[in-house]
Amino acid sequence: MQTISPIPAWHRAVTLCLLAVVILISRLWASEATPATTQLAVAPNEAEITFFNRPIATLRGTIAGAGPQVRAEKVVERLSDLPLTARASDIQTLPFNVEGQDGIGFTYKGRVLFYLGSSDLDKESQETLAQVTQQTLRNLDDALQARYAEESWPVVRSALLFTFAGLAVLVLAVLLIWRAHTQVVAALHRREPLVRTPLQLFGIDLRPPIDAVVYGVMRTAAWIFVIAALYSWTTFSLARFPYTQPWADKLGSYVLQLFKQWGQSLVRELPGLFAMVVIFVITRWIVRVAHVFFEQVAAGRIRVLWLDPDMAGATQRIFAGIAWIFAVVVAYPYIPGSGTEAFKGISVFLGLVISLGSTGIINQVMSGLFVVYSRALKPGEWVQVNDVEGEVLEVGLLAGKIRSPEGQEITIPNSVLVGTSTKNFTRLGMSISATVTIGYDAPWRQVEGLLLLAADRTPNIRKEPKPYVRQRQLSDFYVNYLLVARINNEKLRLETLSNLHAQIQDAFNQYGVQIMSPHFMVQPEGAIVVPPSKWHSSPAVSGNGQDAAPKTQYATGEK
Repeated sequence: MQTISPIPAWHRAVTLCLLAVVILISRLWASEATPATTQLAVAPNEAEITFFNRPIATLRGTIAGAGPQVRAEKVVERLSDLPLTARASDIQTLPFNVEGQDGIGFTYKGRVLFYLGSSDLDKESQETLAQVTQQTLRNLDDALQARYAEESWPVVRSALLFTFAGLAVLVLAVLLIWRAHTQVVAALHRREPLVRTPLQLFGIDLRPPIDAVVYGVMRTAAWIFVIAALYSWTTFSLARFPYTQPWADKLGSYVLQLFKQWGQSLVRELPGLFAMVVIFVITRWIVRVAHVFFEQVAAGRIRVLWLDPDMAGATQRIFAGIAWIFAVVVAYPYIPGSGTEAFKGISVFLGLVISLGSTGIINQVMSGLFVVYSRALKPGEWVQVNDVEGEVLEVGLLAGKIRSPEGQEITIPNSVLVGTSTKNFTRLGMSISATVTIGYDAPWRQVEGLLLLAADRTPNIRKEPKPYVRQRQLSDFYVNYLLVARINNEKLRLETLSNLHAQIQDAFNQYGVQIMSPHFMVQPEGAIVVPPSKWHSSPAVSGNGQDAAPKTQYATGEK
């Protein structure tokens, strides 16, 4: 027989630390891990005798007025008082009859430990007293041997050595796992430029989110391997100590049962998964065929009366979105777990979140459809929306993008495009205009001639159709003149307008016409009029004084 050595206090501390790790890793331990002096009630009218973390027997009946719970507590106290050298072979079994109930009594050296009566038998499994007695003795002998081994220093020392050796292997395995993860991620980063082909869906490049998913899967796989290594080390370490060995057995069986359940669930869900794959493959094929068709319409190779080529791209995105939404709706019943209450609750929550948060988005989408199908804006056109002027880059479902003359990209929500007036300078031909206010002392024919002369000197202004001048208003102090001209290159609109303003100033200064509008504070002594001799001052159009519209020829001097 082995010599019993005193057990250090830190041995219990190590055991408790391992117990804490187990509780954090698996929910199984929370229900299984109980102290040696307590027992677990398996049912309201049942109580299990648990000694040294091992089940001994289940009590279901009442004997001598004591219920199962009270009986189990007293049994644990008596078993704890047994000497370390006690074995099941030292325990005697004696039949008894109490209050008309037959049973077996378990005694140690004349001391009654506990009774098992006929009321403690499981009626469903049709147990017999003989069977229960033999099983109880086997369980009790296993618990007594484990208690003896737990108090043996050689056993504890061996368990601690194996535990720390396993810990070293765990640390090494974790380092290798993360090193392999880093190398795989680096290899994928190096290959990214080689597979950087665009993957468009609804006009969105799906490559970045796909890359993020791939790297996320790699990181998740690394964590799964780390957790599996930690789980294996915990199971291995718990199996080294006699007290925690039952937990190690439960952990191993728990993993096997979990994989078994997953496998069975996968087999049951295979038909639904196959139906989902078929639905999404058909939808993808339909979307691809539609994409080819709309591309042909946009390119002008196919002409249909109900679809304008400019609207083919937007229509294709709308069709693809509707097709995928329909596919999700049809495939919903085949999603694994879609019929569970948890899945239904998540679906309701997501629907509520989308309903509350998508009000503005739906408004933008509907406004975008109005902008697209009303053909108010097209990419490449030069427009002005409120104070924003520039070239249209994109008209999307949520917003439009305009490039300003300064080279800035400006995003305008579709609701703004719908709710405000938009000036389109390209649709009917790009034109520019300049407004000047000249006093009544300047001959209007000369002013019109000066404006036309400035237009003729300005680059990028078209000769045909000819520029023209209109007198928009006869104000209190001046006449309001408007010059309108068309240009060749619409992208140089602002540059052309700036050059026109410069040429207007030069022309008025050259011929001595005051361009500043007068505002009289007092009535002048004489009448501010233009004598007939100056009605056709250069560069006014020559004529009999009744010409209201400028001609193509300009005078070189006064008439």
